[in-house]
Amino acid sequence: MKRSQQRLWMAASSRLRRFGLSVKQVLSGTVDEDAEKAQSEQMEAEDLYRSAAGLRGGIAKIAQLRAYLQGASALGPDAQQVLGRLWDRAPTEQPQAIRQVIARELGQSPEALFAEFSDEPLAAASLGQVHKAVGHDGKLLAVKVQYPGVAEALADDLDSTGVLRDLVGGDLGGAVSAESLSALRERLLAELDYRAEADNLRRFRRLFSFDPHVMIPDVVADRSAGKVLTMERLVGRSLPEVARDGSDAQRSSAGQTILRFALECPIRHGVINVDPNPGNYLILEGAGDGEEAKVGFLDFGCVAEVPEELQKADRALYWAMIKRDGEALRYAAYLQGLIPAPSAFDNSTYRRWEKLLSAPFLEREPVRLSPDYVKELGELTWLLVQARKMALPPSALLLWRQRLGILAVVSALRPALHFRALLARVLEDGHPIPMLQRYP
Repeated sequence: MKRSQQRLWMAASSRLRRFGLSVKQVLSGTVDEDAEKAQSEQMEAEDLYRSAAGLRGGIAKIAQLRAYLQGASALGPDAQQVLGRLWDRAPTEQPQAIRQVIARELGQSPEALFAEFSDEPLAAASLGQVHKAVGHDGKLLAVKVQYPGVAEALADDLDSTGVLRDLVGGDLGGAVSAESLSALRERLLAELDYRAEADNLRRFRRLFSFDPHVMIPDVVADRSAGKVLTMERLVGRSLPEVARDGSDAQRSSAGQTILRFALECPIRHGVINVDPNPGNYLILEGAGDGEEAKVGFLDFGCVAEVPEELQKADRALYWAMIKRDGEALRYAAYLQGLIPAPSAFDNSTYRRWEKLLSAPFLEREPVRLSPDYVKELGELTWLLVQARKMALPPSALLLWRQRLGILAVVSALRPALHFRALLARVLEDGHPIPMLQRYP
């Protein structure tokens, strides 16, 4: 890492540590006044936002994670909103710099490539920003452009073990192996190749082509390259907007679609989108209570394969919940490499983790998903990993990072979800009797 950049990173890291400390003080009650808590949180969040926005790359990604993994349960709404800007409202690059990237990558100016192109970004995040455009055929398009120099900055950031540990999410990074950190680094660096993301978009679009509730934008191949990705533009409401202003039915129906997608990807298709982010979802149409909304899924830069054996073990884990079979669940956790032996669940902390993980899927009626639930599950997982009583090997780390992340994202909606019915739908096996009737 370059010396000037290192100084900036050290300053930002200090802010990250202070921010974490201020949150712990709030949670432990060492700060008494609510107003003082909120003010302290907001000041630290603003400080971290400015540092992360200036550095982009790894530090911006860490702050993004803090905002949705930690924010919904530990931060006040003002502090969470400040950090939440990094999901899709980060400071933008100068128009001329963006135009130069497009011209260098595609060989022509935006005016030649598109009938219309807006210099004002539609969204901006840690690695790039998105611009509205209209194709010569009249189609609405979104043009994703990588920031100049961000590839080198991210690679430098990810050479730091400290950055990688923060990017695991929550407090888990301090306890995972070097091999697991290396696997995460590889996946995060893959985000820099927009050709690979275009392939991921096509793949997920094929996988969900018959799903009326999952909308994945089409790629415009002749307007895409290594640092420019042109896609069909979806129009809808952002997830933070629906979380803030949507009705309970709207929030719940959106949460139902997003969670089903997140479960179906590893269980049925053996692939995961590793880096969930609230800015990556658009709610296109709402639905009635208990039904699913139509949701746009926008970002597939960080995608990982789920090895066949892990996929089988993960499916077995959820089968055990449908069957209400604790012994089978423990054996599936063992097969995933999470625990050294099924008998490890004799420990009371393991049993708390098992009960907390499976509880929503055992209920016949809708269950309200709250940030407090996600926080408790994450903290229990961390306690077990920190005590070396649970492991997150490379393949499992990516899967559980995605799992805890998506639960945190969906919990911001505070939806009432039909967990059991949703899981039964994902696990359907072609039996003439629907799974939910076999295992009510």
